[in-house]
Amino acid sequence: MTLIRRSLNPFVLPALAACLSTAHAATPQPGEFLACKTWSERVFSGGSGMQSAAFLKPEEAPSNPFGLSFLCQGTNSAAFLGKWAGSANERKLDSQRTLRELAYRDPADGLEVRIEAIRFSDFPAVEWVAYFTNRGSNNSPLLEGIQTIDSLLPLATSGPAVLHWAKGGVASFDDFAPQTFELKPGAKLRLRPGGGRSSSQVLPFFNLEGATGGLVAAIGWSGEWAAEFAADARGQVTFKAGLERTRLFLYPGETIRTPRLLLLFYEGDRWLGQNLLRQFILSHHRPKRSGQALVAPITCGNWGGTAAEIHLDNIRAIIREKLPIDYYWIDAEWFGRGAWPVNTGNWEVKKDLYPNGFKPLSEALRQSARELMLWFEPERVHKGTAWHQQHKDWLLDIGGDDFLFDLGNPAARKFLAGFLSDRIHEFGLGCYRQDFNMDPLPFWRKADAPDRQGMAEIRHIEGLYALWDELLEQNPGLIIDNCASGGRRLDLETVGRATPFWRTDGPRDPIAHQCHSWGLLPWIPLSATSQDRAGDDYEFRSSMCSSLCLNWWVSGDAPAERIPAGFPFGWARATLQQYLAIRDYYYGDYYPLTPYSQAPELWMGYELNRPEMGKGLVVVLRRPDSPFESARFPLRGVDESAFYRITNLDAKTQVTCPGHELIKAGLEVAIKARPGSALLLFERQ
Repeated sequence: MTLIRRSLNPFVLPALAACLSTAHAATPQPGEFLACKTWSERVFSGGSGMQSAAFLKPEEAPSNPFGLSFLCQGTNSAAFLGKWAGSANERKLDSQRTLRELAYRDPADGLEVRIEAIRFSDFPAVEWVAYFTNRGSNNSPLLEGIQTIDSLLPLATSGPAVLHWAKGGVASFDDFAPQTFELKPGAKLRLRPGGGRSSSQVLPFFNLEGATGGLVAAIGWSGEWAAEFAADARGQVTFKAGLERTRLFLYPGETIRTPRLLLLFYEGDRWLGQNLLRQFILSHHRPKRSGQALVAPITCGNWGGTAAEIHLDNIRAIIREKLPIDYYWIDAEWFGRGAWPVNTGNWEVKKDLYPNGFKPLSEALRQSARELMLWFEPERVHKGTAWHQQHKDWLLDIGGDDFLFDLGNPAARKFLAGFLSDRIHEFGLGCYRQDFNMDPLPFWRKADAPDRQGMAEIRHIEGLYALWDELLEQNPGLIIDNCASGGRRLDLETVGRATPFWRTDGPRDPIAHQCHSWGLLPWIPLSATSQDRAGDDYEFRSSMCSSLCLNWWVSGDAPAERIPAGFPFGWARATLQQYLAIRDYYYGDYYPLTPYSQAPELWMGYELNRPEMGKGLVVVLRRPDSPFESARFPLRGVDESAFYRITNLDAKTQVTCPGHELIKAGLEVAIKARPGSALLLFERQ
């Protein structure tokens, strides 16, 4: 980016250089597929106990040829796993996925380790899960430190590798802020979310960048994972990841699973890797609605402690004014007696607010092809509520006023799945919103015996996935909103089942929303945050994402009023129609055009590129204290030999520019208002 009218502050130059280097569009390259195949065939060949890949030379074998690792009675698995009886099977799941199943069994005690690894033909990616089963007649030996991956990574470096990741969602201005760490020889970095929700302190997605390319890693585990990156004396990087703590034996017939692990290989700079990850998630870990890939909707937030007649009047106004809102969202406080935090576990509808329940609202919405979305928090049960009194055997207790509903208990999970499905049918819900406002880790740790550490967490997370899968299967057309005090449970497993329509409980501020998008879009394509100020283009565009959460006539956790008579329906309708016309660009490649910054005197801009269509969108935001009236933004993923038509959606002007100029000199954008914004489309001619 080059700011015009004033000189560029020198401190941003290094960061800008990292953002603006040019390279091929983020489509998989032959070398990336080869790197993925080479690594995965070495690791998932079955080690010394089975047939190895034909091209593998003995001197090239990694120190741990099995990918995963664990201790069994204090001995590292690399020392004995190859001596166990082994089998390998491979079959195609569909045209894009091939499953390779490896199994190792100890003939002495019947302990079996099974790995399910999937390689993809459309992306240079491999992902896997491991399962441990005791097929013997006695308790298994003690297993400790189970790691889904414990491997040297094939990374070319001419200096220290650079690890990129993001902060988690702890309801702050800094949520999802980008982080980097240089893995100099001898350096080590260990990361974990803290508290037992997968993206509290750290987002479980990583990009390890080398000299000519790198690897993107993602963890699918909605509890307390841990990841460690370490560089040896030569700068070679080892990556370990798994549950943060395991020390357990298995009963006869018992099985546990590990976190899911993804590795994706890329060539070029890190942004090509980020965009391969985005496209991979959209292709293989995207929620479905009625069997079709989800297009993230426009939702409209409303407080649950609002009378039904006000909701109904506002729904009628939405329909009458033809606002393209997909889901009418009713949040907490529709249940129990009094304030919502102390009523989780009292799930009866407040009859003074909703005398006829929710069906009149959902029926009015469905008559206009809209749906009702409703908030629940079933995993936190408050002391003294009906569920606390009736289901104490299903609750984990650490001595406070809140209890953890144990999804690891099959009877408890069966009850909850039935309860929620009954409410979904009774209320006519199109979206089930699940919140989770507590840290479960202390409950799991207290529930575990010294020689069963990790079991409560494993069973709870397995139960969470089973619950969501059952709800989706039993309720065709249902979608799930994943909220855990905002975005504290975002990982490779949850993003394929549910979408964070409220990605953070952090500040409802335009600059904060800009920064949250900058940090989250490289990792997770689908999310939403609040749009709060009707009539304010800058605020709306600061909060734009693949989905919208409109809060134009609602303020905080308080009963809503009827939409005011002076509400700017014309602006709202035109703004939402324009958003719908550009929403598809959020499913393309993402490139930041400015460095991450919270400073109010700077600009922020980003590019959304659909290279398969030859089109893209540029979003530029001039912050309130910026003295600059125009700037140039070099674009990514454009063809330097082609010409592009540039359309300014605000000025309604068009110009034609050569691709090499957009790459080198940049796209010039002028914004007179402060704060202000601009939307520009580019299309190959």
